[in-house]
Amino acid sequence: MMTKTIKISEKTHESLSKLASKNDTFNDVITFLIEYYYENEDFTDEEAELYNKDIEKFENGSLDNVSEITLSDLEKRISKLENELRK
Repeated sequence: MMTKTIKISEKTHESLSKLASKNDTFNDVITFLIEYYYENEDFTDEEAELYNKDIEKFENGSLDNVSEITLSDLEKRISKLENELRK
């Protein structure tokens, strides 16, 4: 395997270090992030249209399918998702 050297900021280095587990290399972390992006960030045109319609309804005052969540519960959900992503 041919390796390349890339320049990253200290802040980016720190962020990558926080995402890596004990046995992960930066290459492992970057590969995971790229795969995650391609698997989770792309919407089909139909999905985007549905989301945009829901956003428009919400912006116009419709609260259908809207529920309240406490900040504490939100933090718990985020932590759970982060832990699942690291597996």
